[in-house]
Amino acid sequence: MDDQPLEGDLAPLVESPEFSRIADRFQSSTGLRLQAFDMETRPYTPVEVYPRYCRMLQEQKVCPLYFDRAFLRRDTETMGVCAAGVGHFIAPIRNDKETQIGAVVSPAVKFAANPVEPLAELAFKLKIFPDELIQAAEAVPEHPREKLLAAGELVSVGLNLLAEMQAKERVGHALRQLETQIAESPNSETLVQHLVDAVLYLTRADYALVLLMDNVGGELSSGFDQPSPDHLVEAKRRLLEGIGEWVKHADRPVTVPDVSQSAWCRYLTGEAVDAGSVVGVPIPVGEGKETFGAIAVGYDLPRENLDEPMEALKAFVSEGLYAIVMGRRLIQAEHASLLDPQSSAYSQRYLDELLDKEISRASRYGHDLSLAIFEIDGYEALRGKYGESGIGRVLREAVALIQLKTRKINSLARLKDSTFCLVIPEGDRAVAARTADRLRQQLEEHPFSANGTSEIVRLGVNVGIAATEAGKDDRASLLAQADESLAQARSERRMSGFKT
Repeated sequence: MDDQPLEGDLAPLVESPEFSRIADRFQSSTGLRLQAFDMETRPYTPVEVYPRYCRMLQEQKVCPLYFDRAFLRRDTETMGVCAAGVGHFIAPIRNDKETQIGAVVSPAVKFAANPVEPLAELAFKLKIFPDELIQAAEAVPEHPREKLLAAGELVSVGLNLLAEMQAKERVGHALRQLETQIAESPNSETLVQHLVDAVLYLTRADYALVLLMDNVGGELSSGFDQPSPDHLVEAKRRLLEGIGEWVKHADRPVTVPDVSQSAWCRYLTGEAVDAGSVVGVPIPVGEGKETFGAIAVGYDLPRENLDEPMEALKAFVSEGLYAIVMGRRLIQAEHASLLDPQSSAYSQRYLDELLDKEISRASRYGHDLSLAIFEIDGYEALRGKYGESGIGRVLREAVALIQLKTRKINSLARLKDSTFCLVIPEGDRAVAARTADRLRQQLEEHPFSANGTSEIVRLGVNVGIAATEAGKDDRASLLAQADESLAQARSERRMSGFKT
């Protein structure tokens, strides 16, 4: 809710030495101690003893400070009128996103004359004898309006500077936390997620993506998160992936204040995302101009001023480059250990972890998930003829062909000697069937080379598929379903060969 301060914003600000100095200067100038409230009128500093006039209004539940939700909402420092000439000095407290998260308020003061008529009218409504209310209002300590507002200007300037200081401190805090998480991260998946979490924390974005590249410009790892999932989550991911690809390709930042006005953004999401803003920055390699990744964040509502998130991302990349590089190296080392050395596809270990993650994601977002299993027919005969080096060359070429002809989001892993599994996120059974059949045909038509000579090797390929709706199956049942489909395809191929 916009009324409420984001967790951790107001308390550190009010408890800081800088805030105490701001309050002390105001008190030395006016004799009044400032109090801090959030937008729900919860006090963050000790509350002053109220004069009798205030207590009377509070007892009748008409004190605007506590019973009017709009009373603390202010564009600038001003006098908030309670009734007649009695009120409070009020200045808004904003966070680094320029959102008001609270207000500093002086004790009640008499800053102007108290006409009898409005006080008598209020007294009648409250069923208080007019003289009682009038006398209570006149007894409120008097402070000139002009003096309060003059001192209040310095309060507002100080609060704005304090918000900027805390924005910078957020970068330092995020990086310190990130370095600890990287050092303790058990695997690359959680590591890249820590990067995404840090970006969301710094920018207050509604969704974010971090893209890391390998040494030859291919995708090494990517992470996306949207703390508040909705039906547009995949469209938003496609949007940030497209922005990230452009940013790392062009090696410069980009801002889109209104995605509805961007033909490229509308194309990336298929017109699904019709509101919001996007910011993207490259991750540089040292001091050079090359990049090894990109960060992109999105907001559900358009923002005219994107300077704040852009500066936060630039500071994060600049000051946190060591942590990011360290994380990238750990991901590279783990990926190397998760690759099948002969075929260059992912290993069985990686497949197990990937399936568990994708099944969980499918369950979280209510998406489909499917598999396509490819089995090389007559594998043992090919290995006997061409040896381990020859069959390895064929496998690497087959893996490269599949990776080239399928979506980047799909992952290929080796199940056993002759069998490979393609994981197809957000794909149903029909998608898996079309993908498997298309790739089978391309593999069987492709001229492979086992020994670097002109001799062409042709492959026969059996395919099986499996699918789960909204992540309802576990890894074992999904693979069993794929094995059953593969066994049927293998049987049909042999029956077809027998009839021939």
